[in-house]
Amino acid sequence: MRELFYPESVAVVGASSGERNMGKNIVENLLNWGYKGKVFPVNSRGEDVFGLRGYKSILDIEEKVDLAVAFVPAKVVPAIMDDCGKCGIKWMAIPSGGFSEYGPEGEKLTRLVCEKAEKYNIRFVGPNGLTIINTENGLCLPFLTLKKREYGPISIISQSGGVGLSLIMFLDNCNLGFSKFISVGNKVNMDELDFLEYLSQDESTKVICMFLESVVRGRRFFEVASQIKKPVIVYKANVTDYGAKTAASHTAALANDDEILNGVFKQAGIIRVRTIKNLIDMARGFALPPMRGNRVAVISQAGGYTVLLADEVYKKGFELPEFSPSMIQGLKSYVRSDVIRLSNPLDLGDIHSADAIVYAMDRALGEEQIDGAVVVLLRRADARYVGAYSALSREIYSDIGTIMERHGKPIALCLLTQCDYLKDVRSRIPYPIFDTPEDAVAVLAGLRDFSRRLKGGNASMQ
Repeated sequence: MRELFYPESVAVVGASSGERNMGKNIVENLLNWGYKGKVFPVNSRGEDVFGLRGYKSILDIEEKVDLAVAFVPAKVVPAIMDDCGKCGIKWMAIPSGGFSEYGPEGEKLTRLVCEKAEKYNIRFVGPNGLTIINTENGLCLPFLTLKKREYGPISIISQSGGVGLSLIMFLDNCNLGFSKFISVGNKVNMDELDFLEYLSQDESTKVICMFLESVVRGRRFFEVASQIKKPVIVYKANVTDYGAKTAASHTAALANDDEILNGVFKQAGIIRVRTIKNLIDMARGFALPPMRGNRVAVISQAGGYTVLLADEVYKKGFELPEFSPSMIQGLKSYVRSDVIRLSNPLDLGDIHSADAIVYAMDRALGEEQIDGAVVVLLRRADARYVGAYSALSREIYSDIGTIMERHGKPIALCLLTQCDYLKDVRSRIPYPIFDTPEDAVAVLAGLRDFSRRLKGGNASMQ
């Protein structure tokens, strides 16, 4: 499958210079994303597109074509496949809709393109999807113009193009790039399993995220997922009768028995999430060091959050070991009125000092009986800390990164502040910040479970 993601030449069938033509968006994406291979626009008039020579047919292209994109009406796709077959093209991307999701006529077309694929030994992604993006080489094939994204360690497989693009935007908000993006659409030729197998061996992919409306080849899916040594995070939609009815007209997806799938995912070591937000949180959580055990430290500037977090870590099956006497003694030097018991969970409400917070995190991760920490910080965006609170004015985000690097243990940080300030901080630091304490605990649990599966192996993107 490498030639699909790293072709040296791409023919875009259906790209013209017309004002309302959407095929030319694919050509524009390839140019704007810095694709270094050759691009051949193909349209009925042989028009040039963005200064690139146009061709009336793939058959007119004198050079070898590795990948053909057929963004044409569904009824025209079989003829394009005939041309590809005559030219020896073995890989195609078919974003066009109007196939099995469209009713009996579309189902007939689906059978026909499958027959053509078998006849010419062609593999294709789609139809009815945004197909693929590879940030490493600038291969960007969606028919929507997209700004160039930077490489990141996460790859996305999505049955829905729209959901897939939203995942990319969520990663943008977290200052994260991605490696590969695959919108499988109706997946009549290549399905999620084909791409899961490929990404499991792809050196550029460290974490695999999947949005699925159905799972095909369930037994083989389980067998493959069970052998993957990378985190595989799945959001499975289409779990109700309403969802099934909607999916049938969207990507022609068939519902699966959710309880059976849940058991399969668990046995295969797949991390299943129930919200899109959890999908993104979990994916970026693997930028943290691995969580090699089950023992956590809980640290908060607000006592109420220590109570909330105690409940959350209990629900997730974590242990809360006591801190060593020497750590407690060290913390006492920062205490103002000595009205709060210093323990795990640790309430820092009586300690108004950035240095004390750093000390608490550093000492906690240095404790042999601690495998990771959940930390809740409250921060005023205006940063006007005066009087008794002046010692809180220093930002400590770089300190947190240094602490994790020093101890090789994760800190799941929840920063409670104004949106603009949170966005600014995220743009400046390399590790994830979570929106709620519950999110932070859930991510640590995912890291722990993945490490357990690997029996102590490295479970992070680092």
